[in-house]
Amino acid sequence: MTRLVLVHGRDLDGRDPEALEAQWLGALGAGLAAAGSPLRPTDDDAAFVYYGDTLERLVDGGTPPPVTVHALAADPAALPRLVGALPDGELRFLLDVAREILAGARHRPDVVPPVVAEGVVGDALVEAAVAALALVDRYVPGVSAAVLLTLTRDVYAYLHVDAVRREIDAGLVDALAGATSGDEPVVVVAHSLGSVVAYSVLAGRGPGPEVPLLLTPGTPLGIRAVRDALASRAPLVFPARVARWVSPRDPRDLLALHDLTPAVFPLPAGSPAIEAPRVTNRAPGFHAAAYPLDDGSWAGYLALPEVAGPVGEALT
Repeated sequence: MTRLVLVHGRDLDGRDPEALEAQWLGALGAGLAAAGSPLRPTDDDAAFVYYGDTLERLVDGGTPPPVTVHALAADPAALPRLVGALPDGELRFLLDVAREILAGARHRPDVVPPVVAEGVVGDALVEAAVAALALVDRYVPGVSAAVLLTLTRDVYAYLHVDAVRREIDAGLVDALAGATSGDEPVVVVAHSLGSVVAYSVLAGRGPGPEVPLLLTPGTPLGIRAVRDALASRAPLVFPARVARWVSPRDPRDLLALHDLTPAVFPLPAGSPAIEAPRVTNRAPGFHAAAYPLDDGSWAGYLALPEVAGPVGEALT
């Protein structure tokens, strides 16, 4: 029997893993129903990889918890203070991602922050990053400075801190091994930051099950700073054990800035193509994987037939 492994995205520390898995399976069931599939995966069919609390502990160490949107709104001075505490490498990563998201929002070129020279450090770099985040707050719908700061903080730690990456990867490796019996295949559904984790693990050369489908809705893998950090460790590849890779994106989802085309995620010649369908995500901010609506229905990527349909095909 083909099994499901689900890998969540950013900023989910302090949540109940069982409740999160139930939301994902609820939205996925709605999407499968809309796609005409009779399948309704349950907790017995899936392994939900929850790393939210682990990532928070690894990233924060002895510092205060990550800032939420509410905290920044209540204390506008928190943004410069938090940005100023970041090391130069993380500041540059934050600034690169913010610039690319600003460019993706297609507003006037004159509001994009000026290029920061490689030799600039200290206050000048901090000022540029704070200015970029202020522009994100002002000009980018569905994304706030707080959301972007949390995203880049977590993604940077995963990409650049070996201890963080090893521990998060180990959770997914264990799930892949634990979800299989013998040669049984595994369908991997990974959202947002989870897609970076899934790609990193599946692109490795270690042993593991065959993956008939890798589904990465709302992935930031096409963002230049993310892609280049991955490529600096190993050439980008289509994971050998993956038979089909589908990466849906709502064009309004600016945390998943690009379709995974060869132009933004170049693969070696002869590699299979990554399918990159464009969809309409009804969740606020257009980025969530699973979002319960007041009327009892579901929004989010997994609730869409174009997203859930390939899961039904792979599981059968």
